[in-house]
Amino acid sequence: MISNWSKDTQVADGVNHAHESIGNGYAATPRRFVGGAGATLRGIGLLVAALLVALAIAGSAQAQAPVSLGTADGFAVLGGSTVTNTGPTVVNGDLGVSPGSAVTGFPPGTVNGTIHAADAVAAQAQSDLTAAYIDAAGRACTVALTGQDLGGMTLTSGVYCFSSSAQLTGTLTLDAQGDPNAVFIFKIGSTLTTASGSNVNLINGAQSCNVFWQVGSSATLGTTTTFRGNILALTSITANTGATVAGRLLARNGAVTLDSNRVTRAQCAAADETGPIVNIVGGPQNRCVARDFRLRIRARDASGIRRVNVFLDGRLIRRSTRGRFSVLIRAERLRAGRHTIRVVARDRAGNRTVRTRRFRRCDRPVLPDLTG
Repeated sequence: MISNWSKDTQVADGVNHAHESIGNGYAATPRRFVGGAGATLRGIGLLVAALLVALAIAGSAQAQAPVSLGTADGFAVLGGSTVTNTGPTVVNGDLGVSPGSAVTGFPPGTVNGTIHAADAVAAQAQSDLTAAYIDAAGRACTVALTGQDLGGMTLTSGVYCFSSSAQLTGTLTLDAQGDPNAVFIFKIGSTLTTASGSNVNLINGAQSCNVFWQVGSSATLGTTTTFRGNILALTSITANTGATVAGRLLARNGAVTLDSNRVTRAQCAAADETGPIVNIVGGPQNRCVARDFRLRIRARDASGIRRVNVFLDGRLIRRSTRGRFSVLIRAERLRAGRHTIRVVARDRAGNRTVRTRRFRRCDRPVLPDLTG
């Protein structure tokens, strides 16, 4: 008997056992159709149409390219008129202003980069910021969220649109679904405001460098907000006391106002080109066994685990989408001689790791260990 039935598919004696098909409503008694064949066909038509729309949205989200910031990429903070600071703000990256020239509050603030005030570098960065703003504003909407608070939402890659203002109260979760290149773009018609203590949370490989907030007027981050992504504001940006930003604060025409903040320029991590870390725990290692035994499989990867397959002498005996599970090896049914267990794990970035464990099926009874 194969144990540990879960949401996985198990294979035993050459037969696939997809056990979820019973007990989850898939094998239930067919529903009654009311209203005749016409109503049934209309219902099917609506369902097909909805599926096509969903597929179109998914396709557009997957094809989304990041917004190119040009030379503005090197800036953590860029203002149009002034950049002002109060308190011990830390800016990790360049800070600039153009066409204005006023930068105040450094010190007590610290810039771990270069300050560019009304020079050619800041002017070029502003020009590139304008191009990036226009690019983001021109993206086709995946989902309209006008009138909805972003707090409590979990969103996958795509373009999310607000015809007027946008509000974040609480936590917004951005899920890359294992794709480190997933892009999230928020098009906001007027203001962006976060409540105190709000948070933009990134999961499953999402990166701050690939999150863009195009704001039609001004953005205000509430006290102690934890914010992620690049704000591209037409007018001004205000970060209230204690707000932290992993990304950029880029204002085209107005001021950037800071108050005891930490702003760190977001950089995309290199693509994941290594396979998962796989451990095989328990069971024999190059020794003789006569009885069934159980192995514990442990697979982990920063991008997430897509699939783990376990083979015995080339035959698939277990398939799992989890990183931690166990598998029973039926050694008693095997012929005497050498046998090979192979574990093949794939991560969500498409990389693969293979681990092998060998053992020998005894051709004679194994005496119990009496040494202990």
